[in-house]
Amino acid sequence: MTTDTKEVIYQQTIANVTQTLEEADMILVGGASGMSAAGGASWYSNDETYQKYFGKFEEKYQAGSVWNLFYLEYNGKKWLSRGHYWAFLITLMKWIRQEPVYQPYKDLKKILEGKEYEIVTTNQDHQFVEAFPKKDIAIIQGDWTYFQCSARCHDEVYSNVDIVDDLYEKIDGIYLDESLIPRCDKCGAEMQEWVRGYTFLEGSFYKEQYDKYHDFIEKTQGKKAVFLELGVGMMTPMFIKEPFMNLTYNNTQASYITINPKHALVPKEIEGQSIAVQEDIAKVMKDVLRYQESVK
Repeated sequence: MTTDTKEVIYQQTIANVTQTLEEADMILVGGASGMSAAGGASWYSNDETYQKYFGKFEEKYQAGSVWNLFYLEYNGKKWLSRGHYWAFLITLMKWIRQEPVYQPYKDLKKILEGKEYEIVTTNQDHQFVEAFPKKDIAIIQGDWTYFQCSARCHDEVYSNVDIVDDLYEKIDGIYLDESLIPRCDKCGAEMQEWVRGYTFLEGSFYKEQYDKYHDFIEKTQGKKAVFLELGVGMMTPMFIKEPFMNLTYNNTQASYITINPKHALVPKEIEGQSIAVQEDIAKVMKDVLRYQESVK
């Protein structure tokens, strides 16, 4: 296939995606890590952003990325102390909140303007929450801007924004005085980030998010719905990818759109209702928006 032919097919795909979204009664967006990766998130690289926030940690631990620092002890290394670990954790939480909204999220917001939509995300980096109204988003794998008790002694999560801002200013190099480590005021255990892990609190707030997701799904019943999947890989397909496929299969009016440079997969049972775009998400969002604006 020639380059020109590929481009013609790609442009037709962009037109099909745009038209499908325009004709939808309801759009349910499912967003995962690929969405932030397309925006340039620095979780996996030793880049300028990593050096700006985590350069001192890198000098000491030679981890190579935020991801590797977070999983330091799974990689055969040890934190010098809990104070050093918490200095990293507070820095991580501060970085996440200070990151600007990535361009794919901005473009998606413009694409969805004037449409009935809802969003479910497995992302924990707060990008969707920064870009869209909270009422329209179900966060089903946690969010770095919340704390929970690490012992799960009670059913509540807490905004950590003010605590993180305060403690960030008290970090000495790569160390936080251990007397400042946030602790549960009920049992005294350390607090921890409310993100998916071995002690992730699946309590009332978690249920509230899943109930919201189920409410979103109910809104698609009997409608010309579009299930728009953005950056969902194969690590946890059971949260978004598989439900979206099943919902499309069970609704003859529905369409399934998957955009992912690696995992834009479509089962044969719904091929006639699906559009798979195996391209960079940032490029696709920009091109859909451009096409959308050109035909208005």
